[in-house]
Amino acid sequence: MKQYVVRCAWCVGLAALLAACERSSAGGVPVSVRYPDHVAAGGNQPPAIEVKNPIASDSTIVADGGKIFSAMNCDGCHGGGATGWVGPSLVDGRWRYGGTDGALFESIFYGRPRGMPAYGGVMSPGAIWKVIAYIHAQPIPSVVPTQVWPSTETAPPPPRKQRP
Repeated sequence: MKQYVVRCAWCVGLAALLAACERSSAGGVPVSVRYPDHVAAGGNQPPAIEVKNPIASDSTIVADGGKIFSAMNCDGCHGGGATGWVGPSLVDGRWRYGGTDGALFESIFYGRPRGMPAYGGVMSPGAIWKVIAYIHAQPIPSVVPTQVWPSTETAPPPPRKQRP
């Protein structure tokens, strides 16, 4: 029995070593998603691809995406109709990480800092694409509360006179 455990440990170690060698020899630059809001240093864009939703958007796909949006509790943060609540609005046209299909897929699949969890481990790519179709199908509200913040400031106080 002890000999079997030792052999299994060697096999696992060898498999891990081979996997590490495979990753290190891959080299190259990881593929990135390009979207118009990327700011390029020196005007040179890094190597990237433009990712489009492979699922044609129709009323059935949008309805399915809406059901998934609710079932995964996306509306718990982004509000009903994705208009925003605790999380940002997804329909006001303002995107921190890009609003293209590929950028949205990355945000949902891998998550983002400050609150967006990674759903790639619990949602299939097909489900993510349906949610993206749902987001893009939402109408832009006539009043977007995040567009302009009313100023609550009053005139600045007069400067204080300095005492000698």
